[in-house]
Amino acid sequence: MGLLSSKTLIQAHAVLLVVIAGYLIKNPEFITDSDLVFMMGEALKIDFPAVTSPTQSPFVFCSVLLFTGAVTDLILLTSLPYHDALDEALPYIRPLRNGNLPAEDLQVLAKLPEYITKSLTMYWNVWVGISALRFGVYGGISFFIYQARGSYLASSYNTAAAVSGLDRLKDRVVFTFAFMEMMVWFWVFVTCREERQQKLTKLLEDAREEARHS
Repeated sequence: MGLLSSKTLIQAHAVLLVVIAGYLIKNPEFITDSDLVFMMGEALKIDFPAVTSPTQSPFVFCSVLLFTGAVTDLILLTSLPYHDALDEALPYIRPLRNGNLPAEDLQVLAKLPEYITKSLTMYWNVWVGISALRFGVYGGISFFIYQARGSYLASSYNTAAAVSGLDRLKDRVVFTFAFMEMMVWFWVFVTCREERQQKLTKLLEDAREEARHS
């Protein structure tokens, strides 16, 4: 397992999103003029005309989306059973594996390991899917902005009307955010897969140990 658990990564990411959302509303220059945004834009030659109109600026809408996404992740994180549930459940599972139980109980308990495996790994199954989806979405946004660099006209700098539709996404700030999100969710994806494999291995080893002593 890595240095940070997937739960810690997701929690830290949600808190960071809330902080970024606050800055985008109160002091967007702190984000738009940051060194990270500047270096990413210069290194990849991403330079699009800035949208100065508050009604057209994507940052206000992004701040609402970021806050909503952060709250949703935190709610989902607290709703799904984490790996502590596995350690708490195993002592109760072992006594149920008793060959002297009545036939009716044995038939019911025959499905118990599969049910436990699915329920106790639900956290990782859900977040693996979410992280893979978000990695793909943010990767697509990053590519959309990157491949369009240099395609604008110089006159675009002189008129805000030239920036409309999806063109409003073509910005150094949006690209930097999408690229960083892509990296974060790839990190979460890999971490969740490793944790899930470790927990499945633990369940398998426990089942083998019980079979060896039966």
